[in-house]
Amino acid sequence: MSVLETPRVYFKGGITWDPITTNNYSTNYDENSGDPIYPSVMDQVQAFRKQAITQVSTAGNWNPHGTHRATFYATTVNGYDLGDGLDTRDPLVSLPVNFTGMLVDLEPFGAYTSQLFFDSMQFGISGGYRISAPRTSRFTARYINFARNRVNKMIAGVASAVWQTSFAKTDGLSVDAYDSPTLQSLARKLEDDEVLGLTVRFNTYRTIYYDNPELRNGSPKTKAEAQALLAKLNDGGFQPNPARSLLVGVVGLWRRFEPAHEPGERTLTQVPNSPLGSAYVRQDGSKLIFDLSNSVPEVDKDLKKAPLGALSVVAVNPADQSATELGTIEYTQYDGKAYESSAGIVIVQSSPETAQLLSQQNIQVRQADKTVLLSESPLRAIPLVPNLYLDEGQQGAASFQLYKSGQPFASKLPVTLYQLDPNGNVLSTSTLQSDATGVISLPLQATTGQIVAFVPSLSADDQPGQGINPQVNTYMYFRVRPADSATAALPPTWSNIYTKVLANWNAMAPCMDNWLRLDDPAQIKAYGTILRRLTDPAAFESFRFMPVTRDMSSGQRTLLYKFLDASAEETVDLTAEEPAERRSFAELSRAMRRG
Repeated sequence: MSVLETPRVYFKGGITWDPITTNNYSTNYDENSGDPIYPSVMDQVQAFRKQAITQVSTAGNWNPHGTHRATFYATTVNGYDLGDGLDTRDPLVSLPVNFTGMLVDLEPFGAYTSQLFFDSMQFGISGGYRISAPRTSRFTARYINFARNRVNKMIAGVASAVWQTSFAKTDGLSVDAYDSPTLQSLARKLEDDEVLGLTVRFNTYRTIYYDNPELRNGSPKTKAEAQALLAKLNDGGFQPNPARSLLVGVVGLWRRFEPAHEPGERTLTQVPNSPLGSAYVRQDGSKLIFDLSNSVPEVDKDLKKAPLGALSVVAVNPADQSATELGTIEYTQYDGKAYESSAGIVIVQSSPETAQLLSQQNIQVRQADKTVLLSESPLRAIPLVPNLYLDEGQQGAASFQLYKSGQPFASKLPVTLYQLDPNGNVLSTSTLQSDATGVISLPLQATTGQIVAFVPSLSADDQPGQGINPQVNTYMYFRVRPADSATAALPPTWSNIYTKVLANWNAMAPCMDNWLRLDDPAQIKAYGTILRRLTDPAAFESFRFMPVTRDMSSGQRTLLYKFLDASAEETVDLTAEEPAERRSFAELSRAMRRG
């Protein structure tokens, strides 16, 4: 089951991150209302933009001109496994992997709610060997590892994260196999009724900023880079400043009852003071397949993996803590070369008795001196919707499916559900009983603009301490956008529509100047049909949905649509400002060369 089943396809490369970072600061943004916090001056929008630029050097606002786009670059298929180990001879190998999404945090002040909204993903080339994957649901980041990179001490450069989504074969997923054995094998497996589609999981790591891997938080070099960006921003024009990460990933089968958005295999979580991050394991006969993509830290700028020696895999009896040796992970299986070749997936050969043993016992990973590095958390409660948006007045639910040892656990169990505010403070706790299918569900009533998190606990080991520990806790976030009924009731004048709706986007997203002048009523009227389509709640999952931050209130949308409806009844003269004498196309062509 899962991407740890064969066949699976490996890929590696890089990804750019180009978010607007201005809304990461409570001085600039109210995450409950979704509104900018303007300076107390006459021209608030321009003052807000200038303030965001100033913060590049004073508050670390490293990308005020971002677009939110996240794009794979130099990313290719680099291997596969059909059941006999890593191979690279298939014609799919070396072909590109194409992906562009919008990076959006449901809770922008923290790091736990990152998502990638997108339309499709492709492995291979059109007209040739290809997996074409229209979106079923957005990518979600999970299991953030804040101790991943010991050298890169710049902002998120220390961290890695697991990203996952799944593509349903009922949503247009297609495999153009031709004579590729790997794609032929995937296509055959997709015919199985128990296979829902394909899952893509990738790990991002070694994030650098300002295109400079030598930077450290607060260092003179970092301050110099910030000053250089500040100078470019003050000179005018569009000045995005994306960060870049490396990535490794895997494509595999998505079977019925497997989570779409995060790992659902047997989960080994970090024990205190362990250098390893979380890992995920599938047992297949006498083999144990480990996903260590988020686990082993890098120890130098060349990305050498921490040499922890041979690691022992053992089965531990919960009753008496006795241990049975299952196998060994050698350093050559988890070093940098192996990591890039097979996306951190490691195969441990065990014995025929492994399956029976692990049906009652838990897995641990230990060093040679028996120091425990990772320990299985057999019971997990995984959210059905990891990041939930509701408008005030709507109803929803915080729902979680129980899993035991990597399988859905259809059993009635008491589960403690913690409700936390974005600062990690516990607001309330509830004791819920899972139903016969192993699902717990807490009804939610969206009563006011707010952001909260829900953390399920099944033992003393997974209770949230000082906030969420993403290496241990599963969780979901819930954002309520305010009704904003006072805005909805306003007359649809240009002054009202700009002040209450468009100015928010205009202030926060200077990049919009490149596509649509949000302060120009003629442009807004002219592109009313497109604006309506891009802001339609039915397009929420789309790559081009506006606003990208998904924080428009229902009241703001109502006022916008009233304005667009009124504008549609007007005759908009789009040629009124054109010169009376037009240039010929030849003259225009030459002008493009002469400037």
